[in-house]
Amino acid sequence: MDPLMKKKRDALFTYRQSKYPAHLDCEINLLELFPNKGERQKFDSKYDSFLDSNIDNCCVYELKQDSLCYTTEQVIPAKTDKRPPLLLILGNPATHSIRNGMFFSSKDDGKDNRFWKYLLKPAGVLDLVFTEGLSTKDRNKLRLERMLAVDYDPPFRIGLCVYWSMPSSAGGPWSGVAGIRRLIGKRALGRLERVERERVMEVIMRFLEPGGSVVTFQKDAWNGLRSFNDPEYSIELAKAGKLRGTVNGLPHIPLFGVPPTRLVGPASKILRHVLTEEGYKLPMM
Repeated sequence: MDPLMKKKRDALFTYRQSKYPAHLDCEINLLELFPNKGERQKFDSKYDSFLDSNIDNCCVYELKQDSLCYTTEQVIPAKTDKRPPLLLILGNPATHSIRNGMFFSSKDDGKDNRFWKYLLKPAGVLDLVFTEGLSTKDRNKLRLERMLAVDYDPPFRIGLCVYWSMPSSAGGPWSGVAGIRRLIGKRALGRLERVERERVMEVIMRFLEPGGSVVTFQKDAWNGLRSFNDPEYSIELAKAGKLRGTVNGLPHIPLFGVPPTRLVGPASKILRHVLTEEGYKLPMM
């Protein structure tokens, strides 16, 4: 059985593979997340505002007394071939993408999100950009099917996961990782990071062993996975292609930090640059 089909238990955080192949079902024990009453009260006072800030939140989150249940996203193909694996680690999911069933789902029907069209494709990493005429629903379905079947041209087998599993909206006051930090607080986010990092490390060991590389697109992901002697994150180093190191505890696995996906042009350019410097031969797409 695939390791992620088994429920991963922790006093704080539990997750398991959903029936839908691009999703994980997650549960946070709020009694463990908020060990003092004041932190829990602050969360409770903010939760409704967070939930109401985006129509998709109600489809993703459910508060059950002392358990916060939600869906996150992850696409790790079980199929293997001779191509080296490349794991792309994002910050946290967008709720509308989870509802639509695929990473970086476009909000404009029949269009491709910039991540697919202007980041991965020009970088020579992955071309899953489709011609006009397909609905967003069909694009998401086809893209997921081809990623799971590794049905695309070389050079890599691609996996996608997030460093922070809690989803948030793509815009507004509750957006991104900052929105999650605002909801649960800085101290609780620090407690959660321990189990989030363990989840990501399990993916790295399962998908990348005995070889492959990791690319992070977010500050916390780089800082949480880098080895001790690797530089701390700065956007200047990311833009210069200077965030290079190895995964902490796995010195044979290269780790790269590139600019965030919102900086689509610089992210694409640096992604191509660091992988080329690593010795990968990338096509022009």
